[in-house]
Amino acid sequence: MVHLYGITENVQVVNDGDELDLGGRKLSFHLIPMVHWPETMVTYDQKEKILFSCCVFTLLLGSAEEMIAAEAEKPLIVDIEILAPCVMASNGRFTGFDIDLWEAIAQDLNVEFTYRLTDLDGIFKDLLTGKADVGFSCITITSEREELLDFSHHYLDSGLRILVLNKTELSILEPLKSFLSPMVLSALTYLGLFIIVCGNIVWLVERGHRRISRKYFPGIFESIWFVVVTMATVGYGDVVPRKWVGRLIALLVMVFGIGFFGWVIAQLSSAITLQKLQCDIDHPQDLRDKVVATVEGTTSVPTLNNIGAMVKPVKTLDQACQLLLEERVEAVVFDSPAILHYERNEGAGRVKTVGPLFDIQYYGFIFPHGSELREHINRSLLRLRKNGTYNRIYTKWFGIV
Repeated sequence: MVHLYGITENVQVVNDGDELDLGGRKLSFHLIPMVHWPETMVTYDQKEKILFSCCVFTLLLGSAEEMIAAEAEKPLIVDIEILAPCVMASNGRFTGFDIDLWEAIAQDLNVEFTYRLTDLDGIFKDLLTGKADVGFSCITITSEREELLDFSHHYLDSGLRILVLNKTELSILEPLKSFLSPMVLSALTYLGLFIIVCGNIVWLVERGHRRISRKYFPGIFESIWFVVVTMATVGYGDVVPRKWVGRLIALLVMVFGIGFFGWVIAQLSSAITLQKLQCDIDHPQDLRDKVVATVEGTTSVPTLNNIGAMVKPVKTLDQACQLLLEERVEAVVFDSPAILHYERNEGAGRVKTVGPLFDIQYYGFIFPHGSELREHINRSLLRLRKNGTYNRIYTKWFGIV
């Protein structure tokens, strides 16, 4: 090779029986003694089952290089999952922060690629089995995932946020719900029994006098009216007891009834206050013993379990938010970018975020173990940060850097 063609670089010496994998084709080499020279060697293409003589093999030098180059130029398979604002579908194309960043990297590296839409489980399965070259969509870097696959440098700082129903508007329905609480129902029952018993006694004593009829109906209603206005301290109205026994009953109603009535009002106030306290979520620790929806298989699940929340796992963030709107859960917890995007768009006016950002996380591109692509993308990320491209993309989706 050196003497005949002057080739000194990218030369691989082969011996009898050696094989060379060219990416889709495998060549094997075999010595054929006493044919032309003692060191004559032929080449066998195992895929096409073609045997090349030593003279023809020199013509394969260019073909082999072309085969390797063609393999390197195959479009990268990029697995993605729809998760706003990282990856979204709009007008037949993909958009989002992750999409813009990846396409800037691909342009910087001058590589072709093809998107393949799947879910988070699909991304991991494809990368583990070598069916994809890279995956992304707000994927959190964790030590457990790093044991299975490789991550790039992180490209976005994130964390978890809490989403709850927006109940700041006035509503008469919320106080009315308090009447159904066991505490208030029990108090109202005792109050009703007190009024009915006292009303019957007043009717027995005062019937036939002035406004109270001798007949049970409507006399009992006139007596109950007397008891109620006496308890409420608004006076007797047009009913005044004439007998001493009737006046004694009126005195007992005033002394005990007013206190009884005040106790019922206090129970109702307590129920309304307790309901408000039970619905308030302002901090991650308030999620303890609350029913909280999140996306299954994500880092949100173990975090909520550690807090003590009753986790309701679902397939997508949209499903979790729908459960919140239907009041089947008390809150939704998920990655901050996705929660903030939902609050500002689909859930505008109906939901709100509360509490601080917690369980800080970092997003990265994900690759099969040992992928050479990882280092190229890391270097590209550094270049994009340095030349301002990253800041421009970040500002487009999230505002000021």
